[in-house]
Amino acid sequence: MNGNVESKVGYLRNNLLVPVPEFEKLPDFNKELLKKCDHDMEREHYEENGTLISELFKQDKEQLLPLPAASFETSFYTDARTDKYGWFTLDNGKHAYSASPACYSSIVRLKLTSSTVTVMNENNETIIEHRRLYGDEKQVSMNWMPYLKYIARKPRSLHNSGIYDMMPENMQKYLDQCANTDRGRILKVLSELTDRTGFDSALATVNEAIKYQATDPDSLKSLYHKLYTDVPQLPPLNNTSTVAGNKFIGQNTDLAALDKVLEQRGVMHG
Repeated sequence: MNGNVESKVGYLRNNLLVPVPEFEKLPDFNKELLKKCDHDMEREHYEENGTLISELFKQDKEQLLPLPAASFETSFYTDARTDKYGWFTLDNGKHAYSASPACYSSIVRLKLTSSTVTVMNENNETIIEHRRLYGDEKQVSMNWMPYLKYIARKPRSLHNSGIYDMMPENMQKYLDQCANTDRGRILKVLSELTDRTGFDSALATVNEAIKYQATDPDSLKSLYHKLYTDVPQLPPLNNTSTVAGNKFIGQNTDLAALDKVLEQRGVMHG
């Protein structure tokens, strides 16, 4: 039986994994691989007189016992020590992950699966979750949410916290341009935008703010909605249209005409 299983593994490897596939997310690749396996079952079994493999599998499933009510968790639990910025590494230092600035120089509990790295506190409560990194090259996974929330509460310590040095250059530039009194609110807005649609969208909003020299929290929100909200484009107003029975005054109209309209309205409602 073991030899037969190993033979089938070799068949799948040679037919579905050659050449060596490249992908960004393991779960997405597994979904595509499952589709290919399902498609491969739509062929005749070599010993069963033209019967499809999918039909034989259907017959086998009818004889299977039901699955247990409680799912079996395929996770590995371990601990990691963070550095002074709340970072830790896995795979002999090749892959670095952020935890939280509140977890600096401490031990965090990790839950590892094939696709995720979940960082937990001493009560097994989730702090943050990362997509698991693979490969022999050094890689970094940064989740900005805990860092932005932390520094938003202590904006005066921005330049001394180490968080500022980790930020992209444009975000550093933008925060330097903001008034000290607005910096805490701006950091809070950035954390909200990151929580809503990811750090890349917050950074894109900052780039727009730099372009328009907008350094207040309300402008930052407005630019975000401009970028990421589907706002319908309204057609321009027609200068011949009327408002409340009077001709609409276009932008090139002599203001004296506007004065006359206002005087008439004053007489009518006086």
